[in-house]
Amino acid sequence: MNWKRWVLILMILSLPLLTTGCWNRRELDKIGIVTEIGIDRGENQQIVYTVQVIIPSGIKRAEGGSSGQGKSTVTLTSSGPTIFDAVRNLTEESGRRLNYSHTMVIAVGADMARDSVLPVLDFFVRDHEMRFRTWFVVTSGKAADIVKASPSIENISAKNLKLILKDSDIVAKSVAVDTLEFFNEITDESLQAVLGRVEVENPQAENRLKLSGAGVFRQDKLIGWLDPMKTRGYLWVRDKIKSGIIVIPCPGQEDKLISLEIKKVNSSIKPYIDEGKMKYRIEVSVESTVGDQMSNKDFADPEAIKELEDAQQKKVIEEITPILEEAQKNLKLDILGLGEATMRRFPKEWQQMKDNWEAEFPNAEIELQVKSKVNHTGLISRVKMNK
Repeated sequence: MNWKRWVLILMILSLPLLTTGCWNRRELDKIGIVTEIGIDRGENQQIVYTVQVIIPSGIKRAEGGSSGQGKSTVTLTSSGPTIFDAVRNLTEESGRRLNYSHTMVIAVGADMARDSVLPVLDFFVRDHEMRFRTWFVVTSGKAADIVKASPSIENISAKNLKLILKDSDIVAKSVAVDTLEFFNEITDESLQAVLGRVEVENPQAENRLKLSGAGVFRQDKLIGWLDPMKTRGYLWVRDKIKSGIIVIPCPGQEDKLISLEIKKVNSSIKPYIDEGKMKYRIEVSVESTVGDQMSNKDFADPEAIKELEDAQQKKVIEEITPILEEAQKNLKLDILGLGEATMRRFPKEWQQMKDNWEAEFPNAEIELQVKSKVNHTGLISRVKMNK
């Protein structure tokens, strides 16, 4: 074997040494993994920046069932004239470089949101570590309180809140929006944004979090709130209801209640021109099944089913009507998407309307149509429940 062959063999054997490892690797004990962020407006227009940072050793003890009292996370706070400055100032307290690639939730306090959420979105949209699908929420109090809240089930409160937002469609009384979706909505000239509201429940006791309706934005500024039921009406109109429960009185036995589980919803806004005037028809189609009933009425025959479907239709109309009035009479703001529907269906007419749309929206003529269907209505084994 000549020397050239030996050199070739040595080069081949050396290749694994050059390809293993990661040149920009960061050790876990050198970085802080941020799971949740809270941003508030402080004194003298300072930005108050609060983060929840994972303590790997605390998580290991919690998952391993150790009897130690190690915490899973720690909360850090800093301030500065801008968000970027406040982020850098946080390093003085943490002693670690913060990593945002695992951030689950960004919360904005009401004072900051009333001024503008654009600085918040601008910073995180530019940040290469931040994921656009991070949940984005607003609170009527301080965002720092959301970050500091105690988890109810998970050992990390940010994960707990993430799961609450992810499963919010089961109840359908709040809005779950990620950073990208919210950014698109506040920059959309045909639509005003609505953002999920998170509040601290029992701050003097358990200090747990709950979803509580939504915040309403005019462009980038918070201007008002929707309670859970008006938020549900908003979800009906915007075709954002995937599940939920409709509770109605039993037809013919109004003192007894029936729970209907929503299985399928289709909602749409249909603009049309009538005698030269733009009008709107909101069409909602809902299918449900009987979840439980407190009466002994048998809904097996077609007439009884029709009564049940009529009762469901009436209830859905009752849930939607308040948000129509709220948007047109109180907020005077198109959070319903009428402008968006007009832009898509009548783009030429929209170009003529859009500059004056905010003034025209409160007087827009809206018709509501609800189609109702109920399946699986029979009593279990036809057993009478009043024995």
